[in-house]
Amino acid sequence: MVDSDLERASGATSPTSDEKKMAHTPDDKQEPFHQPSVLEEDYEGKPTEEEMKTLRRVPGNLPIVAYLICAVEFCERASYYGVQPLISNYVNRPLPKGGNGYGAPPAGTQETGGALGLGTTVANAVTQSFSMLAYALPLLFGWLADARTGRFSLICWGVLVFGIAHVLMVAAGAKDLLASGTAKIPYFLSVYILSIGAAMFKPNVSPLLLDQVTNTVPTVITLSSGERVIQDPESTTERVMLWFYLLINIGGFMGVATSYSEKYVGWWLAFLIPLLLYLPLPLLLWYLYKRLILHPPGGSDLGNVFRCLGICIRRGGIMRIGRHGFWDLAKPSSIAAAGLPIKTYWNDDFVEDVRRTFQATGIFCFFPIQYINDNGLGAAASFLSTMLTTNGVPNDVINNFNSLSIIAMAPILNYGLYPLLRRLNIHYGPVARITTGLAMSSLGGAGYAILNSYAYAQSPCGNFGSSDCQIGTGVAPISIWWMAIPFAVGGISELFVNVPAYGIAYSRAPVNMRGLVSALNLFNTAVAYAIGLACSSVITDPYLTWDFGGPAIAGGVLTVIFYFTFRHIDKEEYVLSQNADYHLKLEGTVNVVGENEVNKTVNRPAPIAENEEMMMSQKQ
Repeated sequence: MVDSDLERASGATSPTSDEKKMAHTPDDKQEPFHQPSVLEEDYEGKPTEEEMKTLRRVPGNLPIVAYLICAVEFCERASYYGVQPLISNYVNRPLPKGGNGYGAPPAGTQETGGALGLGTTVANAVTQSFSMLAYALPLLFGWLADARTGRFSLICWGVLVFGIAHVLMVAAGAKDLLASGTAKIPYFLSVYILSIGAAMFKPNVSPLLLDQVTNTVPTVITLSSGERVIQDPESTTERVMLWFYLLINIGGFMGVATSYSEKYVGWWLAFLIPLLLYLPLPLLLWYLYKRLILHPPGGSDLGNVFRCLGICIRRGGIMRIGRHGFWDLAKPSSIAAAGLPIKTYWNDDFVEDVRRTFQATGIFCFFPIQYINDNGLGAAASFLSTMLTTNGVPNDVINNFNSLSIIAMAPILNYGLYPLLRRLNIHYGPVARITTGLAMSSLGGAGYAILNSYAYAQSPCGNFGSSDCQIGTGVAPISIWWMAIPFAVGGISELFVNVPAYGIAYSRAPVNMRGLVSALNLFNTAVAYAIGLACSSVITDPYLTWDFGGPAIAGGVLTVIFYFTFRHIDKEEYVLSQNADYHLKLEGTVNVVGENEVNKTVNRPAPIAENEEMMMSQKQ
């Protein structure tokens, strides 16, 4: 299969202009950047081949609306991450005795905030089902936006749903409801409504942001200094996405404010802060409405992808998945030759595009174990934190070291390690980087396991230390700050795993399948949460040490399997990188946005779908 992709790169199987193409909305136009044939025509400021090789590339200016969309994402993510870390304590721990009645524990104790007191098993089930829905439903809502509603309309509906959820959640912090035990009704409603609102919002914002970038072809300009440079659309895309992801991670730190509010004031303030962060969203969207570049819904290829898969399974059976000829069963030519009365809405090349996409995204199958080791199986890391000495620090604030490590380490890798390796002529390919990340996440999982075993050994309640221990201080004499190490290691592992994985997938999968790449990535994240949900009955005392240790061992084994399964890609990427038309650095978004000789296809995505390569990271 890989050989066929390399043949495409060499031109052996390049599509011809008279091949049948799949049509989308006729009145909506694609950006030139996504139609390389347009770049071959003359236009004002077009750089020559010599200029393309010698002139420095700079990003274009970003419109004001692009920054405002980043502000929209900040408000949404801040309100989401202000709530998400609090779920475990609210459901797991009881209302603290001697507290202020709003959920805050007595001052000067090692207790954590609580409300419902339903225990670790229920708390894990709620946290994992909440996150699973938030990552599984974007597959549906992304399709709905492309095929029926358009992105902006679905974002607005998502914001409305979000608002309802936040109002209900504030109500769940009322003193009378907490005292009577009836706060669970508005709280559980708010949690699951919030997950639906997040899923409506999540797949549509970053593509909408990229739709506003008007710098779509390389253009030679002269700076005020007199230097002639190329205003590059890929560099523009990278700049706007850097702002976007920076604000996502800043928004993620709102969990610090809500965690301290939970511990020292109570749930009403912890839930009110996300509501206040949400309030600018409707006003921003109202202001942006008539100022945005909006694509009408133009259809989605996702439905046809699943139809193809269904036909292949129906004709070949599940046992034939992955074998030679499996995807051929969905080709119209094969269906016609077999005389089957199956109506198709695609051509043979589309089925080939689907095959190549599943091949390119095979590496994603190894990512659930990385995500589990990164954050702990289910809510196990949160339960571990309740056994450690906090000395006034909220137990659910420590997971912010995951995002903090990403912010601190990303520039070190991009501007330090990777350029140094290139200068030393050391080829550190994408599979080697992913292998490094998988190994680091396994080490992080082992770190959780070791810390938990010590916590059990030194807790006054022994192996039941996370089960509302009331003996002595109720915690082990181990500082909670030790948890910063595995959280940080897990965060850094994401940089080694996610960035090169996206690079491989987007550069090899056909450009009309970018939405499918994102859907498969989201699906694997949802799988990690589904595993955590399925394990709810054992994510409790006295099994927590093995809840960390088991995935760490599995991660170590799968790291070795991954490397030997995909190491050939490193050599192929190195060979392809010598091609002038294929210059993937695998350090960020640059050079994976447009079409290259490997991922070209005769089937064009609908214009509304052309920017879906930026959806999405797990934190988005």
